[in-house]
Amino acid sequence: MPPFLAALKWDRIDEWLVMSLKASVYLAGAALLTFLLGKLFRRIRRLSAELIRERGGADAEIEKQTDTIASISRRVLFSLIWTLAMVLALREFKFDVGPLLAGAGVAGLAVGFAAQSVLKDWINGLFLLTEGQIRIGDVIKIGDLTGTVEQLSLRTTVLRGYDGNVHVVANGSVQNFSNLTLGHSYAVFEMAADYGEDPELLLGALREAGDELRADAEFGPLVLEEMEVAGVDRFTEQGVVVKARMRTRPSQQWRVAREVNRRVRLKCAERGITIATAQRAVQIFEKGFGHDSHPAQPTSRP
Repeated sequence: MPPFLAALKWDRIDEWLVMSLKASVYLAGAALLTFLLGKLFRRIRRLSAELIRERGGADAEIEKQTDTIASISRRVLFSLIWTLAMVLALREFKFDVGPLLAGAGVAGLAVGFAAQSVLKDWINGLFLLTEGQIRIGDVIKIGDLTGTVEQLSLRTTVLRGYDGNVHVVANGSVQNFSNLTLGHSYAVFEMAADYGEDPELLLGALREAGDELRADAEFGPLVLEEMEVAGVDRFTEQGVVVKARMRTRPSQQWRVAREVNRRVRLKCAERGITIATAQRAVQIFEKGFGHDSHPAQPTSRP
């Protein structure tokens, strides 16, 4: 018989098999429980969405809120289940988990003092979640970073920018932020008419484009209210700036704005309305100096 087989305690094989079987039952139970809870979470999510929808909630808002809460709740609950299953499995192998848990508590306390920023992230993340300030799918701006929320945990918020870059932000640093898609959004328009044009012509083109958009089969459902025209906003070097806005569904303001801009541009071209552009005056001087040693006068004027 090989030496390594002779070293085995054959009289305890049955005991090891029983302990392994019991440990496997705990782990299999954890796997089955997480599977069933996953299905239950999806069922609760659908029922909650239907209930809120019956009360007049917006579909997009319902999906964001339920996805965010379900994602974090599932992650926390599954972690607790697997931790408990591992502890019970270790106990079957006569492993004393008491010192391990006590040591984990002491180590956790020490790490807590050394990693206060992590605790700050968790606490702030809990407030962000419970207050519904940020949801998965929202477009938010944190400092110089703007993007769509792809993941939200107790510790970090993951954004994906328009260019595809992924930004990971610690929740502890999220003190001031802007949610661009909470509840509803506004497509804001600022256009400059040439000083030689009547600003009312450009405002009229804006109103007509807004009315057409509301009647459009594709874009109409994205618009919540008619165009709100503020009028002449300010004067600049380029021309007279007019301002307007249109209330849209969350995350649809950019799509609506692009279509309105396209239609206004076509209307201005059809009606001969000049949209102001930046102009630069250029003076060309003759080479050399005049007869009195002074610089030559420009040969052309703006």
